[in-house]
Amino acid sequence: SMSNPILDSLNPQQKKAVTFGNGPLLILAGAGSGKTRVITHRVAYLIQEKKINPQNILCITFTNKAAKEMRQRLITILGQSNSPIPFAGTFHSFCARVLRMDGEKINIPKNYVIWDSADQIRAIKKIIKSKQIENSYRPSTILSTISQAKNELIPALEYPQYVQGSFQELVAEIYLSYQKELKKANALDFDDLLSYTVKL
Repeated sequence: SMSNPILDSLNPQQKKAVTFGNGPLLILAGAGSGKTRVITHRVAYLIQEKKINPQNILCITFTNKAAKEMRQRLITILGQSNSPIPFAGTFHSFCARVLRMDGEKINIPKNYVIWDSADQIRAIKKIIKSKQIENSYRPSTILSTISQAKNELIPALEYPQYVQGSFQELVAEIYLSYQKELKKANALDFDDLLSYTVKL
């Protein structure tokens, strides 16, 4: 059979994964065993051999470093064929992109800004000061409790019904104000990126 540059450099297990047919495929492999390589070669195989539109392929990673590496490898493999490179990024960067395109449907302006942890802490401190809440909790502790709620898809207005104890009561009050501060600043935090995309 003719040589295929996408497959030539792979071992039999990797080849099997790259050329796998339809349906879900789970690859379990240790560090340094070539998982990223299998995924990038599979993407190239789907585009070049199976004629899948690159825009219908989504590569999601946990870290920016891995996403960057994946993009660079895809450019190397697909570069000669002039086909566009599929989206490769983190969960957060994917969600950020979706919200830039379609967030207006759930009242998120296209030009929203993303707050980092320093912005978040600043807002929490401001709220504590303005409400004159004397509390012994660190802003980061309050923030991580809000973050937990957001990751469980509990919005500020619903949070009070889940509250147990005086700390969470305090958080409930701050959470509402925190969301108002975000709105005022035309901002989303990292947790919002995920939860609003789910909502959308």
